[in-house]
Amino acid sequence: MEVRTKALMSVLLGGAVIGGVYLFSTDNSALFKGQIFNNQTSTTETTVEVLPDLRVKLEVMPPASEQEDIKANVTIENAGEGGLLGKIPFKYTLYVNDTEVFTNSDSYTEMAKGDSFSFTYPIPRTIYNYGKKGTVVIKIDTDNTIKESNENNNEVIVNYSL
Repeated sequence: MEVRTKALMSVLLGGAVIGGVYLFSTDNSALFKGQIFNNQTSTTETTVEVLPDLRVKLEVMPPASEQEDIKANVTIENAGEGGLLGKIPFKYTLYVNDTEVFTNSDSYTEMAKGDSFSFTYPIPRTIYNYGKKGTVVIKIDTDNTIKESNENNNEVIVNYSL
């Protein structure tokens, strides 16, 4: 066989091999792309963020006599599945007839699921001049700083009558 024939046969044979590999690789997209020896399976993980849920309860205790003041008994609890880590401050505010009576910023409380704390706050009638009927309101997380699973239970309104 002549040298030119050998060269032509080599070029044709090489072209056939390269063309075959190309056609084979387009049908098998995983081959020749670094995945031929990859035995790992890919999984998609969905991470669900577990959040706290601050919830407030309010009981207005009427005075025993007209000379005494009404008292607001407040309970703040974490009704969510996640914990409150105490790193982000949240505010709670108490109102009587739309007048702010008390505001506190709580930045140290850690509250696991189900934890709560309570306090009773007297509302002096001589200072706030409230009538014989009205409303007491407590709002928590008033600046919306805590990401919660339920933001719709952060306010309670209670009517009072002396």
